[in-house]
Amino acid sequence: MTGSLCDTESSEEPEPSCRIRRPKTTRSCRAGLIFPVSRIDRFLRKGDYAERIGSGASVYMAAVLQYLTYDIVDTAGNIAENDNKRRIAPRHLQRAISNDSELHCLLGGITFPQGNTLPKNRPATSTKKGKGKKSGKSVRAKDIVAA
Repeated sequence: MTGSLCDTESSEEPEPSCRIRRPKTTRSCRAGLIFPVSRIDRFLRKGDYAERIGSGASVYMAAVLQYLTYDIVDTAGNIAENDNKRRIAPRHLQRAISNDSELHCLLGGITFPQGNTLPKNRPATSTKKGKGKKSGKSVRAKDIVAA
């Protein structure tokens, strides 16, 4: 690609009219985002989430979604590179989410198809089977020395 997605320059001559038209710029370009602000605005309005939706809500939502996507894909790409893979697999996404504590709080309940299960880290104290008193029949080292 030679330019960005938001190039508004055109090689066409402007139409001869009494008023000069400005080139159209999308709301995504004005906000400096890649995610589509207008599409998110349409989904918010048709989704019956609220009776009234401000003009900045869709811009903010697009920015948050873009940030989360970038963060997950960047971490998953590093994990895939460590595994000597050139493509990000669902397993890499799952590991990226489980390794980051904030992402795990947000997306921890999601299961990925073909993501494989991750080993659960269990604390060492949970391996004990009983927590009751020991019977009086066992002999302690203190008791032998004291006798």
